[in-house]
Amino acid sequence: MVSTPIHVIEAELLEDGAFCFDLPRFCSLLHCGEGEAVQLVRYGVIHPEGSGPQHWRFRSLDLYRARLSRRLARDLEIDLAGAALAVDLLERLRH
Repeated sequence: MVSTPIHVIEAELLEDGAFCFDLPRFCSLLHCGEGEAVQLVRYGVIHPEGSGPQHWRFRSLDLYRARLSRRLARDLEIDLAGAALAVDLLERLRH
């Protein structure tokens, strides 16, 4: 008998606009270090709620914007500041 591999996919259904991730969970979902997440905040790519990194709460939109900016930085070989600008411009075109 031939065994077929089983692929497990993990997903989370999030309410748009809901604050639901703390910094460690956000970094885990983004597969990045906390330093990179802080840079994403500093460049204005994401806008967490809270007074500082230990109190930040991220939304699903922050995760989308962070993933998009990292992909743009990688694919276009630009820094995070350039990726932040590109994400903002893409959002303006979308609206």
